[in-house]
Amino acid sequence: MAENKSKVLVVDDDDDIVWMITAVLRKDYDVISANDGDGAVKQLEGNAVAGIITDHMMPGMTGVELLDRSHELRPTAARILITASERVNVLKDAVNRAKVHRFLSKPLRLTELPAVLAEAIREAGLEAENNRLVEELGIKNAELERANESLEAEVAQRTRELQAAVEKLEQLALRDGLTGLYNHRYMQEALDAELARAARHQHPLGLLFIDVDHFKAYNDKNGHPAGDRLLKKLAGVLTGGRDSGLPVQGRRSDIVARYGGEEFVMVLPETDIEGCTTKAERIRRTVAEYPFEHADSQPLGRVSVSIGAACYPQHAPDKQELIDTADQQLYRAKKDGRDRVCVAE
Repeated sequence: MAENKSKVLVVDDDDDIVWMITAVLRKDYDVISANDGDGAVKQLEGNAVAGIITDHMMPGMTGVELLDRSHELRPTAARILITASERVNVLKDAVNRAKVHRFLSKPLRLTELPAVLAEAIREAGLEAENNRLVEELGIKNAELERANESLEAEVAQRTRELQAAVEKLEQLALRDGLTGLYNHRYMQEALDAELARAARHQHPLGLLFIDVDHFKAYNDKNGHPAGDRLLKKLAGVLTGGRDSGLPVQGRRSDIVARYGGEEFVMVLPETDIEGCTTKAERIRRTVAEYPFEHADSQPLGRVSVSIGAACYPQHAPDKQELIDTADQQLYRAKKDGRDRVCVAE
C-alpha cells in the first residue's frame, strides 16, 4: 500500500528552484508544482494541499496575491512566501492580505526548509482548530440565547471549557512543539516590540544567534530521536529548566526562542555589547561543560555551540539588519572553527 503523504504546492517561475525544493521535500511530501499564479490556482482547485511555498516576484500574479487567493481556496493550508524584497509594503501585504505563516529570504537555506515547512503546517493546523473552536463557541452562545433557564448552566459550563481551549491553543501557537521555547513567529513579534521600546527610551538591545555544532553528524550517528532529546535538553540549559540542574541563564525579560532546526535566538533587552558578549560566553561554556547524551561522539568530543552576537543601535538601526548582522557573526563563528562567540565589529 502506497504511503499517504500530504501534498505541498511549490510555485516559482524558475524551474531550477522548483526542482531543488522538490528534491528536498519529496521524501516526506507529495510535491506538486506550478510556474505562475494561474497554474497554481488550478492546482489548488483540484488538490487539497497541506502547504504552499511560493516566490513573490513572478510574472502576472505575485506571490502575495496568490497566497491571498489560496486563503480562499485552501484556508487551512500553511502559507510560505519566498522573497528577496525588503520593501515594507510587500511584507505588510503578506501579513495583512495573505496571512503568511513563514517568510524565506533568498538565497534559500534548503536544509532548513523541511523544518520550516513542518512548523508552518503545525501552526496552520492550530489556527484551523482555533477557528473551529471559535465558531463552535459562537454557535453555543447563540444556543444559550435561545435556551431556557434549565439549560443555561450547562451551556455556560461548555462555553467556559471552549474559552479555556481557545486560550490554550493561542498559547500553543506561540510555542515550539519540540522544545517548548517560543517559536520563530513569537520571536519576530517580540523583537519588534523590544526594538520599539529600546528606540523610545534610547536603551541598547542585544541579539544572540546560537547554533549547535555538527548537529547533522550527531543525528546521523545517534539517530533523530537522540537529536530531538538534545534540542530539548539544550532548551533547558538555555532557560535554566527544571530538569537541566542549572540556574537560569538570563533575566526574566530575556526572550529565548527556537529559530528553526538546531538554531536558537536570545533577545536581550537593555543589554550593551559588553553584556551581550559576557552572556554569550557563559552560554557557550555552560553548553561545552554540560553532560549531554552521546557528547563524546561529536567531532570536538563534546556538544558545543557557535554564537553570533550583535547589538542595537551600535551594529544595526533596524530589526532586519540586526538579525542579518547576528546571523553573519554566527556564520563567522562556524567558519573560524566552531565552539566560539563572534561579535560584530
